[in-house]
Amino acid sequence: MVRPKKHLGQHFLTDPSIAGRIVDALATAPGDSVLEIGPGKGVLTAHLMKKDIDLWLAEIDPESVAYLKELW
Repeated sequence: MVRPKKHLGQHFLTDPSIAGRIVDALATAPGDSVLEIGPGKGVLTAHLMKKDIDLWLAEIDPESVAYLKELW
């Protein structure tokens, strides 16, 4: 389980419906590149992966990186 770390300023998005609305609001075209900074537990990432985009993730928390690697 990944827990938010205050020293990294982490606040995790946990509501999948809000993540879906955020991604639906993105104006992207097929093949666009999108950089998600701080994917944390991947709630937003899961919705972004459904789009026809070139998705890049940047995460500095080793615990989150390990979690995301196991998830996908």
